[in-house]
Formats: sequence, C-alpha cells, structure tokens
Amino acid sequence: MSEVSNLIAIDELEAAEEEEQEEELIILDDASAEMLLEKISWAEKQFELTENWYKKQLENAAARRDRIIGWAERGLRAYFDMVPDSVKKKAKTQVSYKLPGGSLTLKEQQPKYDTEDEKLVPWLKENGMSDLVKVKEEANWAELKKRLTISPDGRGMVTEDGEVVPGVNVEIRLPKFEAKPRK
Repeated sequence: MSEVSNLIAIDELEAAEEEEQEEELIILDDASAEMLLEKISWAEKQFELTENWYKKQLENAAARRDRIIGWAERGLRAYFDMVPDSVKKKAKTQVSYKLPGGSLTLKEQQPKYDTEDEKLVPWLKENGMSDLVKVKEEANWAELKKRLTISPDGRGMVTEDGEVVPGVNVEIRLPKFEAKPRK
C-alpha cells in the first residue's frame, strides 16, 4: 500500500474510531489488554508514516524554493552588476539599488572564524592571557542531590542539619503510566 493510500485509510478509520473511543473501556483479561497494545502500536506506525510523508513533502518544497530563489538571485545579481554605480546607493558596508518591487543589496560580510578551544585555550594560558579564558561556574547537581533531601513541605531541599538550600525548587509529580507495545 502506498503512503497516500495509507493516509486515506487513516482518514476513513478515524470516523469509526472516534465513536469507539467515546465509550469507557473496561479490560477484564489479557487478550483485551493485548488488543489495546496492538492498537497503540498501529497508531504509532500510522503516525510515523504520516510524519515521514509530510517531512518528505516539506523537504521537496524547500528544495524547490531554494532552486527558484537561487536561480532568481543569480539573474538579479547579474542585473545589479550591470546597473551603473551612479544610480546605486552606497553606505559604509553595502551598496543597494531600489526597484518598485523591492531592492537589490550587496552587503560586505564579516570574516567567519572557526576556533578550536583545545588548541586556543592552552596558547592563551602560555602567553599570559588567562584573563581571556572563560570559566563557567555551576553546581554539580548530581553530587549535591545525593547530600540533600526533600524538605518536609515538599517544595525545596534541605541539608542533614535541616538547613533549607536556596535556589532549589521541587515539584512532586504523580507516577506516570505508560503502555509500550513491543516493536
């Protein structure tokens, strides 16, 4: 079955399933539970097919857009180069030419720098420029959490002595139920 026919089949099934899903389920045996796991698996597969189809359509549309824009910009750049400099507007970092439907602009760009910190940082330290090395301070949460407990009111953390630790908020959450069908 093609991806499009799968999408059509999904649309046809949705109406029947909406009615089915309105009633509350009561599961009394393993066979019924297995049936629902299969339904979850089927729904996930249908979602994946739909998602993949739309991703492909989006990729195709983006590629078409990029081709058209590239083609048009190449033509406009050639035209821009033919326009006499006397009618172009010059600024510090750009030259532009206005048309009724928009403007054509040639902008200077800053150089692009690619830095490798594993080489640059040691060089800075060796050459007396340690002040140019950033040091990021942050709590080691994994280790700190081992030394603390949740406060009696459940909103923060406390030390063994009962001191409330500032900067830590706690949100107690209910258990989350998941049904995972085998793939």
